[in-house]
Amino acid sequence: MNQSSTLSHTLAGRSRTAALAAVVFSSAFIVILILLHFLEPEFDPSWRMISEYEIGRYGWLMVLAFFCWGGSVLSLLAALWPFLRTIGGKIGRWWLLLIGVALFGAGIFKTNAITDTTVSTANTLHTLCGVLVILTFPIAATLTARSLARNEEWAGTRRQLLWITLLVWLGLIAYFGSIIISNSINPTAGRVGPHVLQGWPNRFMVVVYNIWLILAALRTRQILGSNRAEML
Repeated sequence: MNQSSTLSHTLAGRSRTAALAAVVFSSAFIVILILLHFLEPEFDPSWRMISEYEIGRYGWLMVLAFFCWGGSVLSLLAALWPFLRTIGGKIGRWWLLLIGVALFGAGIFKTNAITDTTVSTANTLHTLCGVLVILTFPIAATLTARSLARNEEWAGTRRQLLWITLLVWLGLIAYFGSIIISNSINPTAGRVGPHVLQGWPNRFMVVVYNIWLILAALRTRQILGSNRAEML
């Protein structure tokens, strides 16, 4: 008897619901982020970070977006929990939990503008949460994908998992690469500012992270749905 077929109908149903919630939350994050480009055009997307939408006229929407992203991570974690049985998968569980909590922290604690060097507790906590998400999401995604790839029921999607996880790493590399390249072109650009073109890479990175969540959630629903049909 395979791993998922041992789940009760109730547990499988809850996992499918959680996976659907992950899709809805991540989709909502992407939609809100796109909408904020039109609602708050004063934040030039070529060099301003997405977190700065929190301090604009519609800051509450960016807060909601962070909550949606965090909700997606936690929902996917709930859906994938029965599948993550390897050591790496178990580490990935708690890592995803930490990332989900950090995303709620990013919404609760408002950032400063990236050009504002004023020290504040809220900005410091927001930065810590952001660093945790940006730097470690690819690691958590890799641990999770590797654990799932060793599960027979995920055999048909191993290549898809590989490519989308590689894309997650590409998003991280593109973001930091944009900072390095900007400073190589203009050594006086500084750490942040109009000449450090990190805005679009930042947006590409966070969207790719959410696409990974969406695809993993959709595959989870598909597998649980197939197992449910076999058990009926």
